Amino acid sequence: MESAITRAVVQVIANMHHNFREDLTIDGIAQAAGFSRFHLTREFTHLIGVSPRRFLRALRFEEAKRLLTGSRLNVAEISHAVGYSSVGTFSTCFKSCTGVTPSAYRLLRSATPLAATGGGLGSVARTAPAQLHGSVQAPAGDQSGVVFVGLFPAPFPQGHPVRCTVLNRPGAFTLDHVPTGRWHVLARSVMHRTDDGLRARHTPMVGGFGPITTSANHAPEPVVIRLSRENLATLRLIATAPPS
Repeated sequence: MESAITRAVVQVIANMHHNFREDLTIDGIAQAAGFSRFHLTREFTHLIGVSPRRFLRALRFEEAKRLLTGSRLNVAEISHAVGYSSVGTFSTCFKSCTGVTPSAYRLLRSATPLAATGGGLGSVARTAPAQLHGSVQAPAGDQSGVVFVGLFPAPFPQGHPVRCTVLNRPGAFTLDHVPTGRWHVLARSVMHRTDDGLRARHTPMVGGFGPITTSANHAPEPVVIRLSRENLATLRLIATAPPS
């Protein structure tokens, strides 16, 4: 049976999905859910593997990346569209999450197709930061739900993810500007989408891939993460070796 705090986390995630464009604060979200900020943050992090602030940022920046790539809105307009009242705060947080500023992200994305066809911006694309492409696969018959994907230095979600994204359901993902190093890609799906909204799973679905290595001369190959149900005692051991 779901606990009150589990139901609260489900409510918080649904609230974030529906209202991330608004001026949400963690204090306000916690108050609306009926819990203190500290209690909600601790339990949210325990259940999801990342703090509510990080989760909300990932949602906002996925929309920001879509707008930077596919719209003519300027950075200030995009900042406001995804819930930031300060363009400076938005730009700083966006760079912290993706590794590049919003303007640089737009430039790099617009330069890549030209490079592929031999265009004049090929030198820009060749020096562009590495991207990690991959997909999250759920068991047959269980293809809906909210999935958090993060890049971590260890095979468990300890500390802040180096890069992260949130998927509305299992499927393709891209992590931009992956820094040089040795990384593990971890995915966690604990929310199941129903006709009535979101509800918690009795057991989280988790998966991982790694380690992968990135360097100036080595772009990572696409990864496939297969989600499976794990018992709570093994949730921190979710990284798997690359398939042979």
